[in-house]
Amino acid sequence: MKYLVIDKRPRVKQMEIPTASVRILEELKKKDIPTDFVYNDEIEILFTEGSTQIKAKGIDVKEYTHIIFRGHALHNDRQYALKRYIIDYIEQHNSDNPEKKVLVQNSKAIKKLPYYNKVAISLLCSQYNLPYFQTYYRTDGKYLEPRDMLKEYPLIIKEYAGINRVEIIDGEEKIKKNVYKIEKDEDFEQEGLKGQNLGDFFLQEFSDTAEDYRVFVKLGKVIGGWKRSASKGFMTVNKGIYEMYNEPDQEMKEIAEKMASILEADFIAVDFMYMNGKPCIQEISLHPGFKAYETKIKGTPVNIAEAIITAF
Repeated sequence: MKYLVIDKRPRVKQMEIPTASVRILEELKKKDIPTDFVYNDEIEILFTEGSTQIKAKGIDVKEYTHIIFRGHALHNDRQYALKRYIIDYIEQHNSDNPEKKVLVQNSKAIKKLPYYNKVAISLLCSQYNLPYFQTYYRTDGKYLEPRDMLKEYPLIIKEYAGINRVEIIDGEEKIKKNVYKIEKDEDFEQEGLKGQNLGDFFLQEFSDTAEDYRVFVKLGKVIGGWKRSASKGFMTVNKGIYEMYNEPDQEMKEIAEKMASILEADFIAVDFMYMNGKPCIQEISLHPGFKAYETKIKGTPVNIAEAIITAF
C-alpha cells in the first residue's frame, strides 16, 4: 500500500504545505502507510505512439495504491483538468490490470463535475432540484443595466470561481474573500471590488442570518460538521464564532447526502446558509479544509483527516 497526495502550492509564501494536507500526512504516518506528497506543478505527462505515462516527481502514478486529490488553483483550469487526465489514465490501467487497481478519491465526482466553479455548482443544483440561492451571472459584468432577476438589494457579489484576493497587511500576505455586500448602486465601487472586472463576478440573493454551516459527508453519509456565526459584519469568515454541528437537522442532512449521491463523491463538504427558513446550498468542496473544525470548536471533533484517508 502506498498513497499519493497531490495539492496546490499555497498562495501565501509563509505556508509550505496546506494545513489540511499536513493533517492528512500526519494520519497516514500514524498508520505507517508510505506516502508521497507532490504539488500540482510537479506532474509530467508523456505521450508516445500507443502509450501514455503520467509521473509525479518521476514516479508513475500507477505505482501507487491510493491517490488523494486536494486543492487546485481556481484561476487555472488546467490544474482541475489535470485531475481528469490522471483519472482517465488510472482507469485505463485498472481495466488492463484488474489485479493491481489504483483507487483515486472522488474520481466519479470529478468526472461528473467537469467545471469547478460556483456557477457550475448553481447549474448542478438547478438540474437536480436542490435548494440553492438565486444566482445571476452576466459575462459582460454590467450589473447596473436592467436585470431580468435579482432586482432588489441587498445582494451579494462573488468571484465566479471562488478566487480570493491577496492583500499585504503589516508586511505580510493575507488572503481575503472576494465577496461583497451590495446595498445600493454605489457599492459596486466599494474598496476591494472597485477596479476588478465584474465579468469575473456573479450576483446572488442575500441571506441575513449571518450564519453558515459546513457538513462533511463520507461515502454518502454525514459524519460531522460545524456552524459558524458572524461576529463582525455580514461575513462569517471574519472572526466567525464556531460551534460543533455533527448532527445537522434532518433536512440539511438529506440535502448534503443527496448531493454526495448525485456526484458519487467519496468525500465532500456541503456548505449551507438559511434563506426564508430553509437550508440552501452555498457551495460544495471535493477537497474541503477543516482546520477551524479541529481548532476553534469546543468538544471532540470527528477526525476528518482520518476520514479522508479511508474514504475509498
